[in-house]
Amino acid sequence: MIYLDNAGTTQVLPEIVELYNKYQNEFFFNPSAPYHPALETSREIKNARERIMKKLCALHGNLIFTSSGTESNNLALFGAKKGKGSRIIVSESEHPSVYNAALELKQRGYDVVFCEVDETGRVMEEKLTELLTPETSLVSVMHVNNETGCVNDIKKLCNIVKNYNKNIIFHSDGVQALGKIPVSIEDLGVDLYTISGHKIHCVKGVSALYCRDGISVKPLLYGGGQEFGIRSSTENVGGIMSFAYAVESAVETQKEKAAVMHDLRETLKEELRSLGFLLVDGKMQSDYILCAVMPKIRGEVMLHSLEKHGIFIGTGSACSSKKTQKKLPKILKLSKEYENGIIRISFSRFTTKDDIYNFVEAIKKEYNILKKYIN
Repeated sequence: MIYLDNAGTTQVLPEIVELYNKYQNEFFFNPSAPYHPALETSREIKNARERIMKKLCALHGNLIFTSSGTESNNLALFGAKKGKGSRIIVSESEHPSVYNAALELKQRGYDVVFCEVDETGRVMEEKLTELLTPETSLVSVMHVNNETGCVNDIKKLCNIVKNYNKNIIFHSDGVQALGKIPVSIEDLGVDLYTISGHKIHCVKGVSALYCRDGISVKPLLYGGGQEFGIRSSTENVGGIMSFAYAVESAVETQKEKAAVMHDLRETLKEELRSLGFLLVDGKMQSDYILCAVMPKIRGEVMLHSLEKHGIFIGTGSACSSKKTQKKLPKILKLSKEYENGIIRISFSRFTTKDDIYNFVEAIKKEYNILKKYIN
C-alpha cells in the first residue's frame, strides 16, 4: 500500500498505540474520581497539557481538550464572546468545520462575511483590511490550507486585526500546521488556536483549542464541568497522553523532516508537470501537501483508478468528500476543462522516495488510459 492522503489522517505511531492501550487497560480510571489512582490520572492530564503548551510556546493561556478539530473550531466560533449581530470575518477557503459554522452563525443573525483569497487559497491582507469594521468581533483564518497547502501569514493578519481593534478575537485553525511548519502561539499573537492529534500520527478522537488568557469561551457541552467548565465530558485519558507524545515527537522532528518533505514534493512537482497537470504552488506552501489539477479527467475517477494499484490519494477535504464541492475550483479560478480534475497528494514521515516514484508510474499509466476516453 502507498498512502498519500495524510492531510486526511495519518498512520498512528506504534509507540502511541502501546501508550494508548496502557491507559485503556491498566490506568483506565476516571480522572474525576476521588481515590488515589484517579487523582494520579488527573495529575498526568495536567502534565500532558503543560507539555503540549510548552511545545506550542503558549505562555499566556490554557488548552481545552476536545474530541476533534471540528469540535475545537466550533467551540471557537460559537463559544467566543461576540456582540449580537456583530461582524464575523472568515476566509472563503476555510475547512468545512469553520466555513459551515460561519454559515450557521449567519442564519442566527450575525453579519458574516467571507474574505477573498488568491489562486492558492491564501488570504490577501488588503482584502481582510477592507472588511474590518467597528462592529467586527471575530476573525477566523486557517494557518495551513488543508486542500492546497498554502500557508497564511497568521502573525501579519493578526497584527492587522489587532491594530484596527485589539478587542477583536482572532482564531486560527492550525490543524495542518502543527508539526509541519514552526508554530509559536506567542509569536503569532492569536487568541484561539485549534490543533488535532490524528494529523500528527496520534489516535483519532483527541484535539484541543488553545485559549489566550482573558478570552471568554462559552461551552457547547454542559455537564460535570471538566476542562475548566468549558468542555464537560469524562476525559479521553489515553488520547490525551498519546496527544502529548505525538505533539512532542512532531515538533522535535519538524526541522529534520522538512528537508525530506521538500525533496519529495519537488520531485513530484517535476513529474506531474511533465504530464501537463496544473499545480497549486504559491510562495508560501506546506511541503506536506501538493494540490494538482488534471484536464478533463475527474479527480474521483483518478482516485479510484489508483486504488487498483494500492495507492490512496485525496481529492480535497475528507470532511466534504460526500458533497459536491464547487468552492475550491472557483477559488483556484479553474477553467471548465480543469474544474473537476483536482487531486491532493499529501505526505507524512512514513512517505518514501520509492512511494513517489511508484505513484508517478501508476498515475502516468492510468492517465494515458483515461485520456483515450476523452472527447
